[in-house]
Amino acid sequence: MVTIDSEKCIGCFACVSVCPFLILKAEGDKAAVNNPDRCILCLHCAAACPVNAVSLGELEGVLPGGLPKLSEDTPRQLENLLMTRRSYRHFKQKPVPRDVLEKALRVSAWAPSAKNRHPAKWIVIDDENTIKKMMDDILEYIKETGKYPDVAKVYEEGHNPVLGNAKALILGYAGNESNYPAIDTALALYNAELMLQAQGIGTCWAGYLTRMCAEIPALQALLDLPEGCRVYGALFAGYPDENYIHIPNRHKQPDIKWL
Repeated sequence: MVTIDSEKCIGCFACVSVCPFLILKAEGDKAAVNNPDRCILCLHCAAACPVNAVSLGELEGVLPGGLPKLSEDTPRQLENLLMTRRSYRHFKQKPVPRDVLEKALRVSAWAPSAKNRHPAKWIVIDDENTIKKMMDDILEYIKETGKYPDVAKVYEEGHNPVLGNAKALILGYAGNESNYPAIDTALALYNAELMLQAQGIGTCWAGYLTRMCAEIPALQALLDLPEGCRVYGALFAGYPDENYIHIPNRHKQPDIKWL
């Protein structure tokens, strides 16, 4: 629960003004918690407090240090990152360091989330034998059911449309008790993807794998998801073995309506 240190509070009420659910109020010359049951723990209050008077239980309300300064060129750099992002399916043998993957997933926690619930959790698979077993289970399922014949055909021709030749798989899952588990997981996964691509690590959204994790019992057994949870998004990741020298055009331009 959010708490306010009345000894630190200077009565500027910046926290009160930014609270989206009127959790805080002015009580005399200090800010105070008003409706704790409505708090979604977004910590706008902590981010706005100039004297670090807001805490989250035993945790500090904010990270150490102030806001990083963005350069005037940040919008252009962000545009460049977004427009040069590609979907990579062929990777070098070099493994992706676990600390790089972990940091990207930690940054994903700052993605938007309905009611600030942040339901996304992660399974990262970087063991070659486990990845191979997953593909074996997928091919066996295709053989038994006759589903996804296009996957089997392309695989026989030497291309893996489900996993590429990824050195790591990132699976995002969530429980169905969340407001929008699929959207929240996708937003968090996209944050992680941009962090990885900014560091030269290629990624590709694994739509086949996402669907198959909900269908194939062998994959479900391997992942051992908690009851009520499902995989809502997946990426493969690795150091790209593909080279692009241009930004491709888009045959479909944004359809924008102004009112």
